[in-house]
Order: sequence, then structure tokens, then C-alpha cells
Amino acid sequence: MPKRFLVAACLAAVLVAAFSLAGPWRARQSGPSRTVEMSMRDYSFNGQNPTLTFEPGERIRFVVTNDETTRVLHNFRIVGMDVPCGPPLKPGERREIVVSIPKSGEFAYTCCTHPGMGGKLVVAGR
Repeated sequence: MPKRFLVAACLAAVLVAAFSLAGPWRARQSGPSRTVEMSMRDYSFNGQNPTLTFEPGERIRFVVTNDETTRVLHNFRIVGMDVPCGPPLKPGERREIVVSIPKSGEFAYTCCTHPGMGGKLVVAGR
């Protein structure tokens, strides 16, 4: 009986250790750490094409919405982060894009159809 108890206790300890190590890792990888809303209107993002700052390794959900009141089409891409232009967004349409932020760098976000409409993503920290 003591030998069985020792084996069961060791197995339980291994399982507890495995779940405690795997749990936080799975939580980080499963979904975005935050959401960034991007309103496209009057040929700018969020009114002024802001510089956005992120930490390396973050997973970010961008929610881009064409908030124009006329028939102006917009789009969204991040240059250098494998976020290409998709189909144009009509007024009222929105798109969600989830990206993993790289270790370092500066990247441009732009509207594919309107040169000059865009800003910077800066990766800083850690």
C-alpha cells in the first residue's frame, strides 16, 4: 500500500506541475491581450492617425471600421507584419484582424486606397 500511495502522489505532483506550467502559456496564446479600435473617417484613423505603442509578444485585435457617411471606401494594412490589404470596406463595414507583435521595430499602418492616410506602430518595452 505505501508504494502505491507514493506512485500516486508522484503522478499527482507531475500533473499539477504540468497544468500550472501549461495553463498560463495556453491563456497567452489563445486570444488577444487587448483590442484596438480604429475608426476610418475623413481620410484619417481615429481622427489624427495616432502612433500606437505595443510590447513585444502581445497579441492585438484590431477592429477597423469605415465610419464615413458618404460612399468613400477604406482599407487597412500593416506594412512589414503580414497584414495585407483585404477587400475595401464600405461605409458601416468593419473588419477584425489579430496580430502577434514582433520583438521590435516600427511599422506603418495605412489605408491601401488613400496615400497619406495612416500612422505608426512602435514596439517598445521588455
